[in-house]
Amino acid sequence: MKILLVGCGDVATEAGLRWLADGHQVTAWRRTPEKLPTGFHGERVDLTAAAEYPRIDEATDIVVLTPVPAARNAEGYRRSYLQVAQRLIAQLNSQAPRLRRLLYVSSSAVLGGTDGAWVNESTELAPSRETSQVLAETEELLRTSGLPVSILRASGIYGPGRTRLLDLVQGGTAVLPTGSHWTNRIHRDDLASALTHVAALDAPQDLYMVNDDEPAQLAQVYTFLAAELGVPLPPEQNAEPTARRGGDRRISNARLRASGWQPAFPSYREGYRAMLAGQGVRHP
Repeated sequence: MKILLVGCGDVATEAGLRWLADGHQVTAWRRTPEKLPTGFHGERVDLTAAAEYPRIDEATDIVVLTPVPAARNAEGYRRSYLQVAQRLIAQLNSQAPRLRRLLYVSSSAVLGGTDGAWVNESTELAPSRETSQVLAETEELLRTSGLPVSILRASGIYGPGRTRLLDLVQGGTAVLPTGSHWTNRIHRDDLASALTHVAALDAPQDLYMVNDDEPAQLAQVYTFLAAELGVPLPPEQNAEPTARRGGDRRISNARLRASGWQPAFPSYREGYRAMLAGQGVRHP
């Protein structure tokens, strides 16, 4: 297959390496193609600033869109997600007659969910921030584009180089919530494997939640990390629990699991132990 990675950061690079290992051709658009691994064909493209994008090989089979926000506000997301998707749709319609699938990595932030409720692909959209509203608009644009699209809604990505929770516990600044605080996560490697898995399906669905098998309370994760690191247990929160921006829900990966996908890190325990063992690197 011929694969085009539109935006090629850590996750897309990991997926691209897996495709390369299976003998596929990988082209990547990014601002710094010199940082791509050997074997990638790189094109120097600033997706938010380029007057025009490179011409797409008409033999392209799979396109993966993994934008990175130009700024952490609604305008930055609009430029990097919605406007890039608009331009890409137009170009694919005119230049990619053999396109089998456009894979877009979105976020579970477009969903609501409170009181520990389980959510899945049929849960109504309820973006709570302007940035997540842009993500929802981008999903709708792609869904109605007429292209063969599969949207992968990722939960919180962790893995090599993504050490925020470890740093909080190690640094002594983590605080155990007193109220319910469900968390959902996916290891970088498992998100990459979900991309390659869905791309290989004969008849993929148009939407998948990408999450590990075990949503967990944040206090449970902190307690585990403290034990693994050999540091004191974080103190309990003194103040009243504050409202969470991301709701308080548990994300089901049942649809993706039913398609045959299996995570290498089914829970936070396996994933963080691999990180602490130094397994994997974050791609520049």
